[in-house]
Amino acid sequence: MAKGLKAWVNKLSRVDMPVLATIIKELNELTGSDESDVNQLAAVILKDANLTSQVLRIANSVHYNPSNFPINTVSRAIVLIGFKGVRAICISVMVIDSLLGKEPREHLLAAMAQGFHAAVQARNLVRRGGEEIREEVFIAALLYHLGAMAFWACGGEYADELDSLLQEGVSEREATEEVIGTSFKAITRALAGVWKLGEALEQALSPPKSPSSKVLAVCLGDEISRKSKHGWSSPDMLVTLKKVARFTGLSIDEARETVMAMADEAAEVAVTYGAAKLCHLLPTSNNFALETAPEPDSKLIKSDPQLQLNILRDLSNTLAEKLDVNTIFQMVLEGLHRGVGLERVAVGFIHNGKLKIRYALGEGTEKWRENVEFSLSKQEDNIFTHALKANEPLWINKTAKTRLKQLYCPKLLALVGFYPAFVSNVRLGKRDVGIFYADRWNLGGRLEKEQFASFCHFVLQTQVSLQHLSDNKS
Repeated sequence: MAKGLKAWVNKLSRVDMPVLATIIKELNELTGSDESDVNQLAAVILKDANLTSQVLRIANSVHYNPSNFPINTVSRAIVLIGFKGVRAICISVMVIDSLLGKEPREHLLAAMAQGFHAAVQARNLVRRGGEEIREEVFIAALLYHLGAMAFWACGGEYADELDSLLQEGVSEREATEEVIGTSFKAITRALAGVWKLGEALEQALSPPKSPSSKVLAVCLGDEISRKSKHGWSSPDMLVTLKKVARFTGLSIDEARETVMAMADEAAEVAVTYGAAKLCHLLPTSNNFALETAPEPDSKLIKSDPQLQLNILRDLSNTLAEKLDVNTIFQMVLEGLHRGVGLERVAVGFIHNGKLKIRYALGEGTEKWRENVEFSLSKQEDNIFTHALKANEPLWINKTAKTRLKQLYCPKLLALVGFYPAFVSNVRLGKRDVGIFYADRWNLGGRLEKEQFASFCHFVLQTQVSLQHLSDNKS
């Protein structure tokens, strides 16, 4: 492989970590758009069962959920934590899963440990700046040494060669220039631009003359993580503590106490994010129980009765928690998808005699929302008008498929195909307001009686929740 910055950025982005690059790009596009909604971000996360479980586990940690009231759905996590907060969780998890592997090099563990320590310190430095700023700073500090992390994870024989030079006493700057023809910082800076990892990180890597408080927090967080290796009472650390004191308005002793507390918290955060392998490299006096990151689930979605109950319980509390209509539908879709085990689920809203798909989850549903409308006039004959006439949940099984084949117009066939499915209208009083559609497509196989019963239960609970909201407003 050729040396140089361009060659290494191309290798890391297109050869070694293309999935990570793609998902980060997708997350950035969603969280940076004013037109994005909770369901779109949830749909990206729910494509990956392991990412879903990791996001929910972290969302239920003490940092994000101090009330300890269970967060059972990704959509609810987004509502409570915010787009930027969930984006920070996702990127952190994806980076760890992509780079850590089964037998990570010690250099990788050291770089990642430094990143976690810096991230927690930096986030605490801007604790009065609002949640979005805190999460932006967390990600920027965590990825401040992304170039080094990516190289030690994917460098192969080049990493072996660099490791040998470092053991011989060659400086990192000279060794990296000789082996890869560029620096780790340059790789980080290039990846930050290509992957659009945020202004805070890009500016922290090349600070302007008058850096913002976010940039200063990222740089100072990284400095704390580096200097702490020399000891909390070392001369180098004292210089850094003076900077922390000036930045926060604390005394030197208060600053030392605070950064030491954050070092302890960094180990907790690392364990929460599934990176327990690096805890021994964090400068903390506490010992934490190490836990193994959960294995990725099978692509086949299985029903989860306990999750169904948890989400139904959440829905029953909608009046007290003052959830809006959109959140109710998003929670129901996630309950049908993850709880009932239905691969593809969607809800369409009815307006002016037309059905427009509003939310959809599952593989292959990305385009269901794109300008797809179905007429619900009495002259139309499709599965949606059929559901309205039935005014109850329908199970279109293999037998019904043959009998109702005429209900699948070319546009509907192009959208969802021709599979066994559950369909139901949703009523508010005497008015139809929406329609649910769900199937198992080619992943899950046939539909079961228990799934239909659960589907019916979720439809009923949706109507009850909507009625509660309506009564509360009147």
